[in-house]
Amino acid sequence: MRILPQRRRHWFALALIPIICEGMRRLAQIAVRRPPTRSVQATTPRGCPVPHVIHRRIERVKPGRLIVVGDCHGCPELFRLLSSLGYDPAADNLILSGDLVNKGPASLAVLDAVPQLQAMAVRGNHDDAVLEAWLAFRRGGESALSSKFEWVRHMNESQAAVLAELPFTVSVPEYGIAVVHAGLVPGLPLEQQDLWAMYKMRNLVRMEEQEEEGGKAAAVEGGPGEGAMTHGSANGNGAAAIIADGRGERRTRYRPVEKAKEGGDPWATLWQGPPHVFFGHDAKRRLQLHPAATGLDTGCVYGGKLTAAVMPPLEQLRARSPGFGAKMAAGQAVGREELMVELVSVPAAEVYSAPTATAPAGAAAAAVETVAAAVAVDGGKGHA
Repeated sequence: MRILPQRRRHWFALALIPIICEGMRRLAQIAVRRPPTRSVQATTPRGCPVPHVIHRRIERVKPGRLIVVGDCHGCPELFRLLSSLGYDPAADNLILSGDLVNKGPASLAVLDAVPQLQAMAVRGNHDDAVLEAWLAFRRGGESALSSKFEWVRHMNESQAAVLAELPFTVSVPEYGIAVVHAGLVPGLPLEQQDLWAMYKMRNLVRMEEQEEEGGKAAAVEGGPGEGAMTHGSANGNGAAAIIADGRGERRTRYRPVEKAKEGGDPWATLWQGPPHVFFGHDAKRRLQLHPAATGLDTGCVYGGKLTAAVMPPLEQLRARSPGFGAKMAAGQAVGREELMVELVSVPAAEVYSAPTATAPAGAAAAAVETVAAAVAVDGGKGHA
């Protein structure tokens, strides 16, 4: 191997310095433009361990129907509803929209039934709160339980494990639908959705509009680093998101909030999909029928109804609903008509928990009652 004289090696090294500096400058520019790495948090908004799977996907459905049930809250009406539907765990696909437990008298029975029913479920805010209470009870004994979680002392490890593994969303790509407890912020992929918002928000508050250079991807604020997956603070501030208006240039900020008094619009009125989202959590608004979102919390625990959205087996749906196939092929959100959704409900046997807020007033209340009347009473059926 030929060895350069020492002086020539010195001048050669000096000549390389500008080239190296230019290369480092370009690498730095690329790093600035690169989307930030998503941070994975260790706990939920209630301080519980994050489940192993935050966003679950059902890649291949069973050959029967797809059934999504609204907030159960430990009410025995779940079993009556499934009986009226002739639910078959071996063939049908069952997804519960969260708040499986608390307030009703049959929370432990519901937790026992979830694996027996071969059901999928998403995490609701009450599910997470109950898990937090159980973990505190195991650490601190009797004094760790508040009165509303008194029943949690009777939970065993198998029942707690059902809550611990609840994901925040369940997606069924073959049907073009997803299930979440509270809602999703438009414009954000699932992995950037805020954990607090997914099980607590009801409205989105519009913030300022601004231009985003080059139509970059939507970002999340309010957590550890822009674009990071975060959860909001305990007081329910949530996180802000940027949503494109379709042109990829003008974007509007929205802040997820829980209470109507905080302003904003129901998130489902802004959701355009895909996917079509089934959700719960909003008992005050009862049944919600939006083009790309369906709210199923009809207030069973407050003396209302327990409601299910029933879709035919996938093979039948593809054969009988031309609009379903067309919209799926076009990458568009499917509606209840294309999904051939049938809404089925059973009334609550009693008021298990007194509601803390009054129903919407005026025209909004009339609209709610009109829509709710379309839902069957005492096991009957109605179409969306």
